[in-house]
Amino acid sequence: MGDTALKVTLDPETAHPMLLVSQDNSSVRWKSKWQQVPDTPERFDYWWCVLGREEFREGRHYWLVEVEGKWLKDSRWAVGVAKASVKRKGHFKMSPEEGIWAVEYYEGLLNSLTSPPTSLSLSPIPTRIWVCLDCTQGQVSFINADNGVEIFTFTAASFNGESIRPWFWLRTKGIQLCLRDSTL
Repeated sequence: MGDTALKVTLDPETAHPMLLVSQDNSSVRWKSKWQQVPDTPERFDYWWCVLGREEFREGRHYWLVEVEGKWLKDSRWAVGVAKASVKRKGHFKMSPEEGIWAVEYYEGLLNSLTSPPTSLSLSPIPTRIWVCLDCTQGQVSFINADNGVEIFTFTAASFNGESIRPWFWLRTKGIQLCLRDSTL
């Protein structure tokens, strides 16, 4: 495409108390200790999630996420998008029905968080992923940034005119999810 990726930043006000967002809001890592942060309505309190600050209602947008650190088979992380109104409190299913469109790494496999999750047979597992949001078409695509191969695409996503935000989930020590500047 040759287009420049969007500069996306994390919103620490939404971060679960066990997630530590970097000072420049460009990366997040999991802490084994609960941090003393205010329990606001915006903050996730069950799942280890954080949202991006940016909100989108129209047009096409994409950003690059890099997974850094020591991967283990039991590493767990996910990247994607969520409705701005996504549930923040208590348990919920990470799925399109709940307003989340994402891919997840779990037990050595990459899955799309469809209902039920779909296993994606990829080898090697990508460490740099383009998240591509098309509000007009109702599509969310994930592309391996190293070789340009499509990982998965959600089509006919029902955004219902709601704002969409970048979404991240992390449940592993030793790795971090980083937002990178790059060209698609």
